[in-house]
Amino acid sequence: MMHYTGRAFRPPFEENSLLLQVSTGCSHNKCAFCSMYRDEPFAPSPMEDVESDIKFIGRNRTLFKRVFLVGGDPFVLPFERLKRIGELINEHIPRIEVIGCYATIPSILRKTPEQLRELAKLGYSNLNIGLESGLDDVLSFMNKGFTVAEAREALLRLNDAGISYTLNLIHGVAGAGRGLENALADAAIVNEVQPKLIIVTVLYVTWCEELAALVERGEFTPATLREDIEEEMAFLRATDLTDTFFFGMHEVCPVRVNGFLPADRDFLVGELEASLARFPEHQLDSPIRELRQA
Repeated sequence: MMHYTGRAFRPPFEENSLLLQVSTGCSHNKCAFCSMYRDEPFAPSPMEDVESDIKFIGRNRTLFKRVFLVGGDPFVLPFERLKRIGELINEHIPRIEVIGCYATIPSILRKTPEQLRELAKLGYSNLNIGLESGLDDVLSFMNKGFTVAEAREALLRLNDAGISYTLNLIHGVAGAGRGLENALADAAIVNEVQPKLIIVTVLYVTWCEELAALVERGEFTPATLREDIEEEMAFLRATDLTDTFFFGMHEVCPVRVNGFLPADRDFLVGELEASLARFPEHQLDSPIRELRQA
């Protein structure tokens, strides 16, 4: 029997991965737009439970090739604990090729370059990182807990260590009237760090009571649906990537597209541009709601 407590979230690309709980909650848990772990304090899982679960999977000779460590930021765990988890996985589930997890920029910066390289050798890869925006004032307003410069440093460290990662971006996160600015800032940092995978979503005010309160008080004005779509188009046009998969198929995306960059860029932009003609004007010029795919 595996040990699971609280809610377990995973990225779309981890649907066939073994979910191994190593922590609960999120170490940061202050992002203004996110309520995933609001009522769930961060805590490491007891190491005896983690070891028991790994051995249980090993005894049952499963065919899993990927492990996704459960929790809002398992990478914040001390290096020695992450190393031990990796060693146990390698010993008892030798089929495993990738150990992935959610990771924050601060948790990456807490690891030395040498420690990151050692974790890479154990199979740590495909970290899922919420960058959200390339603008410092937006990161600060949304309580992300890091700056663009810190994000750049952390991501380049991962590159040097040989640890691949997914970057999450949120269109509309800068608010009304700032879509182009945010798109160009996002493109600037992804062009520099060259992630293997980019996942985009759009900002929903209903994601978190804190964000809804900011809107109610007039401290944040949501972008319109038209602005969100145009921001995505501007971002794609500004990218200079060599081999990145662009995933805009999240269930919250009103227009769902995906493809490789740079090969499919013109196709992706064309699909988004065509979608503008498929929404009624009153929807395009209003803040985004729960919409069916265009």
